Amino acid sequence: MYKTILMYADQFSGFERRLQVAAALASDAQSHLIGTVASGGPQLDYLVYGAVTLAPPPPIDYDPLRDAAREQLARFDERCRQLGVASYETRFQDSSATDALILQSLYCDLVITGQSDLSDRSLIWSTRLPAYLALHSARPLLVIPEGDGPVTIPGRSIVIGWNATAEASRAVAGALPLLLRAQRVQIVVLNPRQHFGQHGQEPGADLATYLARHGVRAEVSRSETSEECGTALCRLAQDSGADLIVAGAFGRSRFQEWVLGGTTHSLLSQSRLPLLLGH
Repeated sequence: MYKTILMYADQFSGFERRLQVAAALASDAQSHLIGTVASGGPQLDYLVYGAVTLAPPPPIDYDPLRDAAREQLARFDERCRQLGVASYETRFQDSSATDALILQSLYCDLVITGQSDLSDRSLIWSTRLPAYLALHSARPLLVIPEGDGPVTIPGRSIVIGWNATAEASRAVAGALPLLLRAQRVQIVVLNPRQHFGQHGQEPGADLATYLARHGVRAEVSRSETSEECGTALCRLAQDSGADLIVAGAFGRSRFQEWVLGGTTHSLLSQSRLPLLLGH
């Protein structure tokens, strides 16, 4: 079970929905919930002064950033009390969100964030905080998209995007607490002939056996597609009525994944379902 859950409690990307999912997970598993907000101020010092070649600029007042972060934590605290979370805490970090969350991920079971957070000021050329966390966090990342429907714990019907990689395997292991409570689990293998040596004679069968030993019954679906795999997986999951996608956070090389995009980028940008990503 997820006994310590870390949530990025910034004001962007559907804070309320994300918190309700985190609170429901924490209450269901009797877990400890940590809400973290980072000011981002010190990173701006480095970026601003590093870009200056002539006279240094005047000092920047970062107190408003710190005050805003603390106000957001007060909001997190108030909502946790209203939602009846039994065990929780708030953490203010005077650093970048990436530094704060990656460090704290060492000491938790699950990290929760929104789909497209724009508040990490240290990521000047790319504001894709979830993608960065998916590739560098020590624990699986649960990404909650914005939405209008009722909020429930994701995982009633789960689609696993399986490509027989270490990243996908770690994602499945990180999703086991949710897989164990799922009513339906589908292992989706796209273009299995491209990685025949890794998949074996029956692509997906070994993973189904592994899950069965954990008490998870899973069905295997194999298909060929000319679509980009992330796009195809999103479509298949949506059509099947799934409410969670589990996948490895890896596409091409990690540098290409970050700069050019790939499966992880497609999932984060296109999925209307929660994602659990591991690497």
